[in-house]
Amino acid sequence: MIYDVIVVGGGPAGMTAAIEIKEAAPEAKILLVDRNKKVGKKLYATGNGKCNIANTELNLSSYHSENEFFPYQIVGVESYRDVTGFFDELGVVITDDEGYLYPMSLQASTVVWALTDRLRIHNVALHMSEEVISVQQNEHSYSVITDKDTYETYSVIMAPGSAAAPKLGGTDRVYNILSKLGVPVITPRPALCKLKSKCDISLLTGVRVRACAVLECNGEKYYREQGEIQFNNNYLSGIAIFNLSIQCAKLIYDGCRPVIELEYVPHMSEEKLHTYMTEFIAHNAGRRPEAMLNGLVNEKIGAYILQICNVNCTKVSDVSERQITEIEKQLKHMRFEITDTAGYEECQAASGGIDTRCIRPDTMEIEGMPGLYIAGEYMDVVGKCGGYNIMWAVLSGMRAGFAAGKRIQDDQNK
Repeated sequence: MIYDVIVVGGGPAGMTAAIEIKEAAPEAKILLVDRNKKVGKKLYATGNGKCNIANTELNLSSYHSENEFFPYQIVGVESYRDVTGFFDELGVVITDDEGYLYPMSLQASTVVWALTDRLRIHNVALHMSEEVISVQQNEHSYSVITDKDTYETYSVIMAPGSAAAPKLGGTDRVYNILSKLGVPVITPRPALCKLKSKCDISLLTGVRVRACAVLECNGEKYYREQGEIQFNNNYLSGIAIFNLSIQCAKLIYDGCRPVIELEYVPHMSEEKLHTYMTEFIAHNAGRRPEAMLNGLVNEKIGAYILQICNVNCTKVSDVSERQITEIEKQLKHMRFEITDTAGYEECQAASGGIDTRCIRPDTMEIEGMPGLYIAGEYMDVVGKCGGYNIMWAVLSGMRAGFAAGKRIQDDQNK
C-alpha cells in the first residue's frame, strides 16, 4: 500500500496537518506515526494543563529564528483568529484572558480530544509507539523508515517536535531523520528554561517576585521582560526569564557572557527611590537596616542586598552614604552573569531545527523536494511563553496540510 501522505508526529502541528489534508481531500489515505503511546502527549502539559493555544498580541519579540522574519510570513496580527476558528469548528469554545486564549474548560484534554476525535472521524490511520528513523526520496515518492517497518508515500509532513521535554516524547534524534537528504539543520539548544547564575544566590531560593528583567551582553541590551521571577537554588526562573532564555542560550553558545539585570522597583525612579531611603532613615533612625527594604522587596531579597553591600550595622542611622547608594543600585540594577541554561529535561521548547531558509513559507515545503513539508517546532522557530508555540504549530500545520491536500487534488485532476 502507498499512502497519499504520511504525517510524522502526533502533536498539534501533525494532527492539524492531517485534519487539513482530509478536509481538502476526503478520500486521501493518510498515516500518522508518533513515537508516543498516544497523540497529544505534550499538549496535556501545556499552560499548566490549561493549554494556552494562542495570543492576540504579536510583535517582533514573539518569535525567534535565525531567519528572523520567516515566522511573520506565516503568523500575522490577525492569525489568532484562524486558530480560534479552527478549534471552534472542532467544537472547542475559546476564552480570552487578557489576550491569552484558552479552551473555555481550561483543560488541555478538551483540545486533545477534539483533535483526536476529528482524526478518527476522518479515518486517519494512527501508528503509535513507532519511531521514524529516516526518510528517503524516490523518483516520484518517499520511503518512511521506522523502527518497525518501511512505508511508501507520495508526500510527507514532518512534525516530530524537538529535543525538548524527553519525558513527554522529545528527542534529539529527530534532527537526524532528514540528514541523508541533505536538509540543513540549525544547531538546537534548550529554550524557555531557567538560567544558571555564576554567583551564589542560594539565599534567594523559593522567592517569587514581580520585576523587570533585561538581557544584556557586552554593553548591548537585547530584550526586556516584565513579570514573575523565581529563584531556584542558583537558577533564575519564571516566565520573564524563560522568554529571555531563547536569546541568552544563543549568546552562551556563541561564547559570550550574558547578564540578566533585575529591577525590583520599576515603578520608582532613581530620584524617588533615593528620596524614600533618605526619608526612611530620617524618620526611623533606630530601626534595623532590614526594615528599610522590607516595604519594597521580599525579605530574602532585602537580606541578600544587605549582604552583598556589606551592611552589618544594627541601626539604619549607621548605614553609610556609600552603602545607601549601593543598596539603591541593587534595587534598580541587580546583575547576574549567566553561565548556562537548564537542560532539555527542564525546558519547554528548543530553538534551532530545520533551517527555515530552505522552506517555502507559502506551503511549508522544502525547496527542491516536492511533497516534503515541515510543520511545528521541528523547524528553527520558537515562540515566547503565552500560547505562541501552539499557535505556530497549528498555523504551520494548517499551511502544510492545505498544501499537501491541494497537491493530492491537483494530481487527481490531471
